[in-house]
Amino acid sequence: MDQAAPVGHVRRSRFWLYTPFVLLLLLAIAWSIAWFVIRNRTAEALDGWIAAEARGGRQWTCGDRTIAGYPFRIEIVCNSLDLKRGAITASFGRTEAVAQVYQPRRIITEVAGPLRVSDGRVTVDGSWDLLQASINASPTGGLQRLSLAANGPKVSITGLGTGEIAGSGKHLELHVRPNPSRTAEQARDVAASVTEARIPILDALIGGAEPTNLNADITVTQADGFKGGTIVEELELWRNAGGKIDILMLAADKGPRRIETKGELRLDEQHRPAGQLTLSAAGLDGLLGNLTGGRVGGNLLGMLLGQGPRSAQSQPNAKPQLATLPPLRLENGLLAMGPFVIPNVRLQPLY
Repeated sequence: MDQAAPVGHVRRSRFWLYTPFVLLLLLAIAWSIAWFVIRNRTAEALDGWIAAEARGGRQWTCGDRTIAGYPFRIEIVCNSLDLKRGAITASFGRTEAVAQVYQPRRIITEVAGPLRVSDGRVTVDGSWDLLQASINASPTGGLQRLSLAANGPKVSITGLGTGEIAGSGKHLELHVRPNPSRTAEQARDVAASVTEARIPILDALIGGAEPTNLNADITVTQADGFKGGTIVEELELWRNAGGKIDILMLAADKGPRRIETKGELRLDEQHRPAGQLTLSAAGLDGLLGNLTGGRVGGNLLGMLLGQGPRSAQSQPNAKPQLATLPPLRLENGLLAMGPFVIPNVRLQPLY
């Protein structure tokens, strides 16, 4: 009787068992190589951009620069960031810019204070608790949008000849973009808001120590950037180019007082503000009294506009309703509201 042939042990290949891990390792190695290539190209592009800016008169200095962010981001850190263009200098604290490797044209930036901008005459100092910005750009159109948010901003301006101008707030937001329908005018749309702003000069003008909430939606024409001169020279270049500010909406709330403004502003040949504004306001009897020095004409104007003391005291617990005011004209250094020229007010040249 034949014996059954013994069944041999079948050795199975382990190739497919280890293949996923080998592929994952190869992918990690390839990604690492690609990241370092991108990092080196980023460094080269940044050096090229700084060189191009220098040829255009803008000298950037990134102190102790580092580039990190492996594996999915590119992080550029400058322990200090300085800019010089002509007479204008600007300095910032530690600045960190971050972009995802798959979305390199959207950059998130965090900037530490303090900020100082000066042209040798006018100096702007700023500080904040936290400041973050995002920049969106396209390969052909350049900047598409700049957005900025700051907590606890503080700013002071000296050297204007009118004393120090200072202000602070709880939160600031700013958005800037090119106006797509007004490219020939080099127009930029600006939307800004400040909550709980403390502005001493506004307290003295309007009255009351309550914080102010500000919202602005404007378009600035001929806004093609600095040419390298002082702030005064830049303003004069902007004026000569026909630059103006179209105010789509400017609103301010300060306690029971509120004002909404639309219109257009520019600078006249004497460098004074000029233009025309349409106003809606409530609770501005203090402002009218300050402008007119408490004169009878000013009190009469306030009563005609429904902003007198009686209207404010009739319902002490209710905010007064907005009233539409006659157009406000800024002409030849004077303020005129409707047919009335506001006494005791002279607009001074800005420079």
